[in-house]
Amino acid sequence: MFTQRLDFKTTDLDTFPFPFTSGNYRYSNDLKRLSNINCIEVTPEYRLQVEAKRRLLQEQPHIRFQSFPHTLEMQWEVFEMLIDMAIDRYPQHFEVLKDGDNWTFKNHIFGDSDSFVFGDASTLPNEPLDYIGRHFHNDFVLMVHRDSNFYLEVGQVSYAALFSANWNKGMSFDEIHAPVPFVSRKGDELAERVRKFLLSIEPGKPWTRINWNLMANRWDVNYETMDVWEPQRSEITPESAGKLVRLRVEEQKFYRLPRSNAILFVLNTQFLPLEDLTLRQEWFDLTYSVLQDIPEPMAEYKGIAPFLPQSVEYLRRIDEERKSEHLK
Repeated sequence: MFTQRLDFKTTDLDTFPFPFTSGNYRYSNDLKRLSNINCIEVTPEYRLQVEAKRRLLQEQPHIRFQSFPHTLEMQWEVFEMLIDMAIDRYPQHFEVLKDGDNWTFKNHIFGDSDSFVFGDASTLPNEPLDYIGRHFHNDFVLMVHRDSNFYLEVGQVSYAALFSANWNKGMSFDEIHAPVPFVSRKGDELAERVRKFLLSIEPGKPWTRINWNLMANRWDVNYETMDVWEPQRSEITPESAGKLVRLRVEEQKFYRLPRSNAILFVLNTQFLPLEDLTLRQEWFDLTYSVLQDIPEPMAEYKGIAPFLPQSVEYLRRIDEERKSEHLK
């Protein structure tokens, strides 16, 4: 039975990747070099997020994780990369013992300890990326470089925003991003521009960008559960929007793998209820301005059209209350 519980929200605002730098938002190629190439993070919500992720993978294994059989070697490459990063950044939380190809990986936060033969997937309870991905809150997507394009061939996705590893498996980068309704500020098609840029990424020199959305009483909307969440979007009111609508920010990191030449997408997704925007007045003002200015095609593409007016109305009321208080 699929469950959807709002177990967590971001509590450390200093690390929340707030997405807006101005009061007007349009799609743009905002890729930039990643300063800290280590993508492993233990946030205050780490345990809650990982528990929720593991629960979803248990309840919907074929929807949340998909792969092709020929990707096992690439998965081991990602497996080793993530373990090395985890131990380098958090040696107090993660540990690996190696005796040749006989490894034991320990997650001290959860008290997990698993022994296996590196390179032999039969010695793991899950495929390599599916196993190691269950120790981190991130989503992971592996896209294989072929014929001047990238194809989604492995995906572990638990915090989807109108996306599904099951649905999108095997699609090219162009096919996945075909619904994007806008061109860049320079007039070229944004998806095509980003795809060409990804082709230029070199091993050891990862890049990053920020994507955002709104979630209506959820942190996951994939295609397979649309019958559940689609009606819920129209149930949001200006009175409930503060608690139920969350600013969903997805920090995307892109790594070129040196052996397979594939691109690993590491997605760090964080959530902030609209009511918590008042904790940072600048964030409140920018978000209010951006949401008032969202073009209808963008709202439809992001899936926020059914509850965007209610969200804006909630922010308007809060803004008016604040201004009234200042006049007293």
